[in-house]
Amino acid sequence: MKQTTPPSYFPSRLSLAIAWAILIALTVGTMFTGRVTHHSTLGVPLFAALLLVTWAKAAIILRTYLNLRTVPAAADALTILVGLVLAVIATLYVLAR
Repeated sequence: MKQTTPPSYFPSRLSLAIAWAILIALTVGTMFTGRVTHHSTLGVPLFAALLLVTWAKAAIILRTYLNLRTVPAAADALTILVGLVLAVIATLYVLAR
């Protein structure tokens, strides 16, 4: 009889490397949407794009590096919570303009 190995609860090296590469790409996206080389303020569309990139980075960190992919309900709940915090920040930014 063939013995099967149980599935690992830990992320593989490949999935960690892919998540790391995506985070690097999103960090470069943050640099462009945040206009790090300009001395002017961000408009609402660029600020919304910046928050969207931030939300994507948080979701990747939660699911891959905190290993919440094994508990999808917790990962979804925390991703929604991060999204709500970012929505409050976006609302306050728009109201302050």
